[in-house]
Amino acid sequence: MTPIQAQTVMFLFILGTAILNIPAIITALAKQDAWLSVPLAALIGWLTPLMVVILCQMHKRRSLVDVCQSVMGPYAGALLGAGYVFYAIHLGVLVTNDAGMFETMMLQPRTPLWLFHLLILVVAVYAYRLGPEILGRFSQMLLIIVIVVIALTFLLLIGRLHPENLLPILGGGWRRLAAGAYPAVGFPFLETVIVTGWILPQVEETTGFLRGMTVAYFLGAVFLALAILFTLMVFGAEWSAHLTYPLYALAQQAGITDVIERIEALTLIAWIACVQIKLIVCFAFALDGIRTLLRVPDARLFSIPLAVAMMIFAETSVPSEVYLTESVNIYWTPYSSVFGVFAPLLLLAVTWIRRMGKKRRKASF
Repeated sequence: MTPIQAQTVMFLFILGTAILNIPAIITALAKQDAWLSVPLAALIGWLTPLMVVILCQMHKRRSLVDVCQSVMGPYAGALLGAGYVFYAIHLGVLVTNDAGMFETMMLQPRTPLWLFHLLILVVAVYAYRLGPEILGRFSQMLLIIVIVVIALTFLLLIGRLHPENLLPILGGGWRRLAAGAYPAVGFPFLETVIVTGWILPQVEETTGFLRGMTVAYFLGAVFLALAILFTLMVFGAEWSAHLTYPLYALAQQAGITDVIERIEALTLIAWIACVQIKLIVCFAFALDGIRTLLRVPDARLFSIPLAVAMMIFAETSVPSEVYLTESVNIYWTPYSSVFGVFAPLLLLAVTWIRRMGKKRRKASF
C-alpha cells in the first residue's frame, strides 16, 4: 500500500459512520456551536494516531497487537492484544449494525436486516482475502466519488443557507462546546487507533508518514465540521438535533428543480463507500490480531467464522438506533479512551523505561 492510499483509508475511516450520525448527536448537546465542537474533539483525539505511529515506528513498524506482546511480554501482552482485537470486532459490529439500520429505515423497510449485514460482511471477507493493496486502490477510487458527491451536495445547498442559524456563536459558553466535543472525541477520533495500528506495517514507504496521516486526519475532521455547519444553516439547531440522519435529510434538500434532483441517492452511495472501508479496516485489524496472537501464518481461515460471528452480534447486540445514540453519548468515549489513550500511553512508557534502562546498563560497562 502506498502512503497516498494509506491517507485515503484514514480519511474515509474518519468519515465512515460519523458523517451521517455525528451531526445530530453533537447538535443535541452543543446547539448552534456544534460545528465548533468537531475541531476541538479532533485536536484532543489526535493524540491517539500520534502515539500509535510513534509506538509502531519505535518497534520497527510492527502491528499494534505485535507491539503489545513485544512490550508487555507473552501473557500481559497477549491479554492487551486480545483487548484490541475485541475492540476492533466490537467497532465492526456497530458499523455493520448502523449500515443495516440506515438501509432498512431509509431504503428497504421490508427487507430483513440480516441481508444488509450479510452483503457488507461478504465484501469485507473478500477484500481481506485480496490483501491491503487492493483495499488501497479501492479506497482511492471511492475517494473521488465521496468528495465529488459531498461537494456537489454543499454547492447545491448554497441558496438554502441561513447563516443567522449559527448565532449567537459560543452562546452557551465553553461548557456547551466541550459537551458537544465529548462524544466526538470517542466517535470517530479515538477509533483511529484501529486504522493507524493496522495500516503502518502495510505501507511501503514510511518517510513523511506521520505528516501525511495528519493531513488526512484533519481533512476528515474538516468534512465532518462542514457537514454539521451546512446542516445547522439549512435546518437550524433544534430541527437538526431531532433528525435521525441529518446529512441524508440535507441531501434531500439539495438540487435544482427539473435539472438536478435526487441527490440523496448519490449521498447514499458515498456513505456506503465510507462505511465499507471502515468495516474492512476493523475486520482486517481483528484478523491480523488473531493471527499474531495464535501465531498462525495465515488468518484467512478465520475470515468466514469471524464474519458469521459479527453478523450474529450485529443482529442481537444493538436493539435500536436510540440505544446506539445513547451509548455514544455516555459510554463510547471513556471506553475508546482505554484503547486509544491509556493503553498506548502505557506501551510508550514501558518502552521508554526499558530503553533508558538499556542505556544506563551500557553506560555502566
